[in-house]
Amino acid sequence: MDKLTLLSHINLFDELPMEDLELIDKSSTMTPVKKGTQILIPDQPLDVLFFLKKGQVRLYRMTPQGKQFTTDILIDGNVFGETESFMLTDQQTYAEAMTDCYLCTMDKEKFEDFIRSTPDVSLKLIQILSNRLKDTYDLSEKIALGDVRYRTLFLLIKMSEKSGQREKEWQSIKMKLTHEDIATMVGSSRESISLLMSKLKKEGLLKKNVFGYTIKADEMKKIILK
Repeated sequence: MDKLTLLSHINLFDELPMEDLELIDKSSTMTPVKKGTQILIPDQPLDVLFFLKKGQVRLYRMTPQGKQFTTDILIDGNVFGETESFMLTDQQTYAEAMTDCYLCTMDKEKFEDFIRSTPDVSLKLIQILSNRLKDTYDLSEKIALGDVRYRTLFLLIKMSEKSGQREKEWQSIKMKLTHEDIATMVGSSRESISLLMSKLKKEGLLKKNVFGYTIKADEMKKIILK
């Protein structure tokens, strides 16, 4: 697979000129990563940034009771990891490949040399950080205040806004999400989520297809805004 072509799809780089992409291409390493691979582990820090060119990665933390709590699911074009200058994940975050992935890595020195010469990238990193913090705050607030149905509807809307496309009243969610994934993100059990998802299908708010889910986003928004 052409590494330079994939780099042009990274949201951090989507407006960069070709000469900058060629510089990143020479300074980075592309690695295929198998589904289930642990990419980040808190007690094994890596001073690099990861560019997710293709695939899906789950970010999660561990509770004191040893349960996993999913904080985000990243798809093609996302950036995660940390250097001394930038932290796009915190030091307690795990990252796991949910699908087979292609990752590009750049170490601290090369990346920091690059952003010094391209201030536009620094601004986009700040934007990514701000959006990720807002999403985490919004989800934490909904988990604290709403019931399981409310929290799940909110999550499905957010996932559709992040990854999907609109076709009439239906909004797609183009990512692989299991009932267990949803349960860990909304603080519920897999069994409860399975029952709720079946109910949403019967209510005509949710459909399952080979690519993932589609939802009636406008109808769901009306429900959570009541």
